[in-house]
Amino acid sequence: MKHALQVISISHQTATLEQRQALQLSREEAAAFMQELKAAGQVEGVLVLTTCNRTEVYYETTAAEPTTIQQALLRFKNLEAAAFSSLFTHHSYSESTLLYLLEVGLGLRSRVLGDRQIIGQLKDSYRLTNEQKLGSPLLHQALQTLFRAHKRVHNETDFRVGAASVGYAALERLTDFFPRKEFVIKRMLIIGTGQMGTDIARYASSFGFRDIVLTNRTDARAEALAQELGLKYLPFSDYKQALSSFDVVVSCVGSGAQLQAAAFGEAKSKRVLLDLSVPQGIAPGSGQLANTTLVNIDQISSRTQAVLATRQAAITTVEQIVAEETESFAVWLQDQPVAHAIGELKSFFAEVLGSELQRHIGPANKGAAQAIAKATLDRLIRRPAGALRTTEGIAREQLLQAMQQLFRTTPSEEKISL
Repeated sequence: MKHALQVISISHQTATLEQRQALQLSREEAAAFMQELKAAGQVEGVLVLTTCNRTEVYYETTAAEPTTIQQALLRFKNLEAAAFSSLFTHHSYSESTLLYLLEVGLGLRSRVLGDRQIIGQLKDSYRLTNEQKLGSPLLHQALQTLFRAHKRVHNETDFRVGAASVGYAALERLTDFFPRKEFVIKRMLIIGTGQMGTDIARYASSFGFRDIVLTNRTDARAEALAQELGLKYLPFSDYKQALSSFDVVVSCVGSGAQLQAAAFGEAKSKRVLLDLSVPQGIAPGSGQLANTTLVNIDQISSRTQAVLATRQAAITTVEQIVAEETESFAVWLQDQPVAHAIGELKSFFAEVLGSELQRHIGPANKGAAQAIAKATLDRLIRRPAGALRTTEGIAREQLLQAMQQLFRTTPSEEKISL
């Protein structure tokens, strides 16, 4: 059976905010869905990335087609396939999936070019995969390739210069409603201190805001961030009563009850509600309140033109790094049958050596026996391993087949679809 790394994706490039919202998975849901796929025998390893702009499932499989995983996700979310199937994109070959992962993880496919949040979100998703013990060799190698490429882009290009994340773009959007010089007298409330909320909290002061208040479902998290940044903190149980006192309210929550219009009270002067939550954290009707403007995540556009120009200029170099890392991944894929064969041969030799040493050397000399076995095994494996690694194409295939016939080792089941 061939192992392949595949992905299904629904993103801002193919779907509206409402459609993406329907496919959002909480951390608990992501864990449950991944375990469901594993239990059904559809995946060897799996990672779910779910953000405000995309829901994607990366997985290693020997049998499942992308449409099978897509249908499983739609069933898990109780959604009609007919309404959503056309919104998905698929990659079913390991190399094309890796290329897509690099483009996503480096911010080449982000709403804001080079968005720095996405790499952190992928790291969080990978952490959940490992916590759930749902990793696999292909998936691990792909993520390590991404992290290496990310480091190279940071060190070798200007693609990460400046701040052009969604959070930064949201703050830039406020200049449409207030002169920037007035930010100093405006009160801002940030609801949710996950990655998005933290990003905005860190940038807001540099924009001129001085009265910034944080609140979060987990009070300790908001309080700790407020202390770190020198901001104010409001207990989550109290923030709704204070909503009407803020000029800017930023919703960055990932789930929970939607804030209804009545919760905001009357605004005596201009007020802006920034809803960066998916699902939407603020009821659309809130934008109809007097002196109130509601802006959702799909209406955010970057004002950081200089930063974007620099990033655009760096794209060619970034794409070269992506091509090089994709090629390295392809080489690694091609070497997997060799690694399997060497491992099988090493196991065979180790079994023979262990059996003979056990017969001729007593328990009192166990340490010496192990040392002899290791040294002998290393010498025995060196030449066949070198021969396999230095041949290519047909010659390599012939050597692999000969080795399997001579030593009766099992053929590799880890042939990987490029």
